[in-house]
Amino acid sequence: MSEEDDYFRAGEALSAILDRWQSKIKEGMSLISIAEDIEKEITEMGMKSAFPVNLSMNEIAAHYTPFPSDRSYVQRGSVLKLDVGIVLNGCIVDAARTICFSDSYKKMSDVAKEAFYEAVRVMKPGARIMDVSRAIYERIKNEGMKPIKNLAGHKITKYKLHSGIDVPNYPSLSLYKLKPGDVFAVEPFVTTQEGEGIVLNDNRTYIFSFKRNVRTSSSLEKTLMRLAQKQFMGLPFCERWVKKE
Repeated sequence: MSEEDDYFRAGEALSAILDRWQSKIKEGMSLISIAEDIEKEITEMGMKSAFPVNLSMNEIAAHYTPFPSDRSYVQRGSVLKLDVGIVLNGCIVDAARTICFSDSYKKMSDVAKEAFYEAVRVMKPGARIMDVSRAIYERIKNEGMKPIKNLAGHKITKYKLHSGIDVPNYPSLSLYKLKPGDVFAVEPFVTTQEGEGIVLNDNRTYIFSFKRNVRTSSSLEKTLMRLAQKQFMGLPFCERWVKKE
């Protein structure tokens, strides 16, 4: 199969998973059970997770994955961002759905979706990243909402989820022009006009990735570096995954 076939096959699998779980997730469900069941489904399809399933609730905008003893559950009246990635022969697909358990979040969710499709409309060979960012920003602002400034979409290459080219949700000066064969994840993040429009990092790290080898005499650290490179293929991983190895 060609690289293009791998992207389409992984994308179709991811779309089916998101469709199924968007309707399956209910208030009161355990976050760790949701994450592990989705990751198990991906494995049973003969593919691998490109990163730990993200389940970010309410004011947590992104990048939260349950830790081993996590007792978090889907809260009543919450908004949940389900973010899933699949890797097949190095080809990575990354997509998300917003699940609203209160009508108060529906407009934000709808505006984020509209901004996404506005970006897709602009994205074609020769288009500049700055044009894509402007389309996202203007759609969000025209709907009376505010984009998140320090979260962005990103270019994807084989075995590399973030490959150095971002797609900001604010006006950008990037002159990068899209080329045939490019793969991007477009990620509009939306908040209300009253929101700050930025996210702050938590004190705890939930998702890790391999950067480089370091010299160490610790057998544990050597094992972690080996897992990060070999088992996790240099892609993001989490504490839950390490404990299973």
